[in-house]
Amino acid sequence: MKKKWKIILGAAFGIVAIIMAVVQYTRPLETDLLTVPKEDIAKTFREEGVVRAEKETHVYTIHGGKISTISVREGDKVEQGDSLVTFDNQEILYQIQGLQGQMRSIEAQKDLQELTVDIETMKLLYEAGALSQKEFEDAQNTLNSDYYPALISAVRAQINQLNYQITQKNSSSPVAGTVANLTIKEGMVVPPGSPLMTIFSGGAYVIEAYVLTQDATSVKPGMTVDLIQDNKSGDVLFSGTVDLIAPSAVEKVSSLGLIEQRLKVTIVPQLSPDLVLKPGYAVNVDFTIDKQESQLVVPKTVLFPFNDGDALWLVKDGKAVIQPVKKGFENDRDVAIMEGLVEGDLVILNPKMTGLAEGKRIKI
Repeated sequence: MKKKWKIILGAAFGIVAIIMAVVQYTRPLETDLLTVPKEDIAKTFREEGVVRAEKETHVYTIHGGKISTISVREGDKVEQGDSLVTFDNQEILYQIQGLQGQMRSIEAQKDLQELTVDIETMKLLYEAGALSQKEFEDAQNTLNSDYYPALISAVRAQINQLNYQITQKNSSSPVAGTVANLTIKEGMVVPPGSPLMTIFSGGAYVIEAYVLTQDATSVKPGMTVDLIQDNKSGDVLFSGTVDLIAPSAVEKVSSLGLIEQRLKVTIVPQLSPDLVLKPGYAVNVDFTIDKQESQLVVPKTVLFPFNDGDALWLVKDGKAVIQPVKKGFENDRDVAIMEGLVEGDLVILNPKMTGLAEGKRIKI
């Protein structure tokens, strides 16, 4: 009796297992599908750009020294000739005072000599025979000598040079604009040639991007680029036009530490009133180097090797079928299909899905 029940139970479990297997096999697969569109496909590459003022004037100190006064702050508007930075000139003023005293001493010596050498009296003595011709000529040469005038001229030149140095040390704005990149403080001692600040002028912005030399051959003045600004509320998209391409490449270090040869490309953006851009902002730049319109486009990931070619999975009459295709224009992500598809076909996006086979029902 027990043996009979064991047989019955075993048979029942077997039937249930068979039924479950049949149900599982016949159950439609659920997967993501793509309705094949006709759209444009392009080859693009992306670089990071930086917003710059239309004109940036860098202000340097020629002679350096101790900063006495800074007359501006970052963001201040200045006019051409406005005072920016004053340096401590006391040491130079002391030198000027010393030279002025030296010049007065020379002038006093010259005046004393003129008093000592009375040329009219010596002329009378010479004519009377009381003074030899040589003595008279020596007196004339002494009086007409360039010695003291030359000394005075040299000292005066030194004073003028120091006065000019004062005017050069105290920096004034070379253009009208906005103060930026102010890196100095009052009391600092800076060496000659040190940068003081930058003046942004021109009222407009450009975007500079450095493009790899192998990509730069496809970039031409006048071409349109897509610009993307990262924003908390989402990316802000706008366009721009390539204005200038640098005549020579420069070395740049990539984020991976690799040395690359790149060309600077200057772009004029088309700005809307609600778009906020300021010098130093980062903007992504998408360059389109080739484009084809109205193509049947699918992701590259849906393709797989098939019979020495390529194929993808389609859904026809609710079932999965393998569809051989011929590829055309492609970029890093998508590919245009030249043969094997029509607009509106349903493509299975995951060709490696478990259980996928020809004839398998697919849930639409």
